[in-house]
Amino acid sequence: MNEAVRNAEKEREYLIQKYVSDERYSGIDTQASGINHLAFFADDLDATIDFYTQVVGLKLLRVRPLDGDPKSTMVFFDLGRDEFLAFLRVHNVTQAVKAGIGGVNHFALNINKEQYQGFKSRAEERGIKYKSISHEILDSISAIDPNGVEVELSVWNIAPKDMLQRS
Repeated sequence: MNEAVRNAEKEREYLIQKYVSDERYSGIDTQASGINHLAFFADDLDATIDFYTQVVGLKLLRVRPLDGDPKSTMVFFDLGRDEFLAFLRVHNVTQAVKAGIGGVNHFALNINKEQYQGFKSRAEERGIKYKSISHEILDSISAIDPNGVEVELSVWNIAPKDMLQRS
């Protein structure tokens, strides 16, 4: 067995002992009820829409501006179970280049209003910066995780079945 494998095994053992065996980490009730949406950067929305509808078989639900950036566009596909897949074509190319086309922009979890307030309180207690948005679809609060990934926690303002955009 090589050193890299031994180091990985030691790391896993350490993480299991420190976290999985500790009720503070593994004995808590999960504060989410599922994935709201996953969002990825895209270069060509026409090709993306064609692929996900015609090849993968997902229903296209909505096309809208990216929050805070009306020059950029988001498209949403239905994953079932009130969960969605989103792709973003951003106007600021350096934003996409930094993450990489196909890279993760953020992911969102479904929560309720009480869980929203709980997250906000916990973030404030720890000095974690967060941002919130509110629009016709949802109210959300988000923060950047230690890996640089944006985690969005979303409360629905519409029924998920109403995501289908009407022309």
